[in-house]
Amino acid sequence: MYIIAREVNEQTEYLTDTSSTTRKVFKDYTSAENFVNKLNSHIQSNKKWYVVKVEEAKES
Repeated sequence: MYIIAREVNEQTEYLTDTSSTTRKVFKDYTSAENFVNKLNSHIQSNKKWYVVKVEEAKES
């Protein structure tokens, strides 16, 4: 699973689902990378988004 993040003022900011505080999660890297490319194509600042792999929570 993958999430999207960027660095803003030395803090990590995560992309969230619309109208939510829940992080937007992608099942595969390609989907996340495609979304990042679309986001970054509309940004003119140095605060670019990038893909981060997250470990799935282990079920007990």
